[in-house]
Amino acid sequence: MSAGRLRIIVGAIAVTALVGCGGDDVSDEERDQAVTAAQEAYDEARSSGLELDVGPCIAETLPGLDDWVADIAHDPREDVDDDPANQCRRYREGDASHFVELTPEGELIRAE
Repeated sequence: MSAGRLRIIVGAIAVTALVGCGGDDVSDEERDQAVTAAQEAYDEARSSGLELDVGPCIAETLPGLDDWVADIAHDPREDVDDDPANQCRRYREGDASHFVELTPEGELIRAE
């Protein structure tokens, strides 16, 4: 194999590796901060009497994290979780890129 061809192959592998790793632009610190803020939003929603079993959005923006929302969902998912009326508008419309999902009991499902 020629040196030029080897450089092309190595370059292609490097680009593929970089692109494959680029999907998650959130640090562990930011994710942890979002989960904590979502759990605080959960506590507020619960104490206000909001019906959490229907899977509502509990925060369209998390404090200090403008690109995050917090939503209630079921694990495993139920039909009510896919109803747009129960999802965060800012995430659906692309105004927020990240979300935290908590169960109706306040347990973390995922944060991404």
